[in-house]
Amino acid sequence: MLDGLVMAAITGLIFLEFVPSAIGEGDWSVLLALLAGFALPIAAERTTRWTGGRTHRWALLAGLSGVALHAALDGALLATLSPDAPISLPLAAILHRLPVGLAVWWLVTREENRRAATGALVLLMAATVVGHALAGAGEWSMAGAGGVRLFQAVVGGSLVHVAMHQREVVGGPLDRRQEGWGAAVAVALLLSVHTLRMDAPADGAAAFLSRLYVLSAESAPALLLAYLCAGLLSAFLPQRSVRWMERGGAMSQAGRGMLIGLPFPICSCGVVPLYRSLIKRGAPPAAAMAFLVATPELGLDAVLLSIPLLGPDVTLLRLSTAALVALLVGWWVGGRLRAAERAPESASMQGERPGASRRLAAALRTGTGEVVDHTAPWILLGLGVAALVTPFLESGWLGSLPPVADVLLFALLGFPTYVCAASATPLVAAFLATGLSPGAGIAFLITGPATNVSTLGLLSSLHGRRAAISFAVAMVLLAVTSGVAVNAAFGALSVPSLAALTEEVPSLLQRVGLLLLAGLFLRSVVRRGLRSFVGELREGLGWSH
Repeated sequence: MLDGLVMAAITGLIFLEFVPSAIGEGDWSVLLALLAGFALPIAAERTTRWTGGRTHRWALLAGLSGVALHAALDGALLATLSPDAPISLPLAAILHRLPVGLAVWWLVTREENRRAATGALVLLMAATVVGHALAGAGEWSMAGAGGVRLFQAVVGGSLVHVAMHQREVVGGPLDRRQEGWGAAVAVALLLSVHTLRMDAPADGAAAFLSRLYVLSAESAPALLLAYLCAGLLSAFLPQRSVRWMERGGAMSQAGRGMLIGLPFPICSCGVVPLYRSLIKRGAPPAAAMAFLVATPELGLDAVLLSIPLLGPDVTLLRLSTAALVALLVGWWVGGRLRAAERAPESASMQGERPGASRRLAAALRTGTGEVVDHTAPWILLGLGVAALVTPFLESGWLGSLPPVADVLLFALLGFPTYVCAASATPLVAAFLATGLSPGAGIAFLITGPATNVSTLGLLSSLHGRRAAISFAVAMVLLAVTSGVAVNAAFGALSVPSLAALTEEVPSLLQRVGLLLLAGLFLRSVVRRGLRSFVGELREGLGWSH
């Protein structure tokens, strides 16, 4: 249980507190430093003959140096307090050292031994005394320096690497459940801290959590519907429907997959489990990949919303380019996977079929169990990335870029953004109203709903990283080509004036859906254990050793 608690707490403190605050101030260098601290140990493992333990020892030393700096800052804080200061601040500074000490003891003991862990704790004590002495002498002035922030970012990445280090899951189901409950307790404690700070001025972390909440609530109903549909597809999809998609060549299969996806009111978050179910049922990858692109792009809700916000001209261009991109990606990328991606599960459906009630129960078990297990980590990662990068999409300087440059930029910005077609429509309408070229808006509407971290992760786990990279390159190239062609052929198009866009408050249905979705994800973490849950990301990203 402590294993899961510390693993989740270390990662959560970094990504819920430090990173959003830094990015909220527009400091991308902090994010680059964090990625460097995380990726350098991985690169060392792959480019040298070092063992994993030796590499992680250096990563752990880097992390401990950052924790020692933090301890020195704590000592400086205690030295600068006035005698009549309230007891709550020094008490908090002292009490929070207990979980820090527990985390350090846990990490060092697992990587080294108890003697090294004791030495690490003594180092933290000494750093606290040194910081207190320097601040008392008036020689401590680096608390707000930018170099300290970058150093802390590198340290944070190193600590995440050590905490998420691949280890064999020992023990049985009971041990995995205890590890999962430990992670759940850590998340509850982290969220409770932010709840207690609701009256404080909004900072980067609070804004990040607010965006994450809105994105998750907006996606929750579609995800629940998608998990239900995925389970029903696995149990009730007739084999003749799969055979119908297999007819003809790759282009014909892509067209059939696009047609099947039209009636599904599913956004980018929900189409991921459906795509996996289609592949597992034996559908040709060309049809499944066209389904993956077309379903979130051509939803009826997005079409109806586009007409008043974007105007009929832009709406027609949006639909035609999305259909063309779905066909070409399914034909070009999915067609190359045809020979290798035939799942054997469809053969088990032959012979005597169980009754409808048993098949419905099996569908619910599959949709809320296996499908959630394989997609939940990627969905959480995608939502987190989207919540981090959203502020940069709202900057006013984007609309002043040259026509070709803004098409390329918005295609790339839409790539990691976890946004449904319906929710992307008012955002693009605001950009168009401020002077953005229609081609750039089209490019964002193509990559935004159909591509995100969750999609690439699933493609990588199902087909390999080469297929995921091919999909990403094809989507960006086609989005840029479509945007440039729209600008060249039509120029400036009239769009409805948009006075202002306000952030939507999640409805009751969305809040209930989010509660149910959180229950499904928690159930997956508890049943599998946190390390197995995160293992889906490691396998998809190729980070395993």
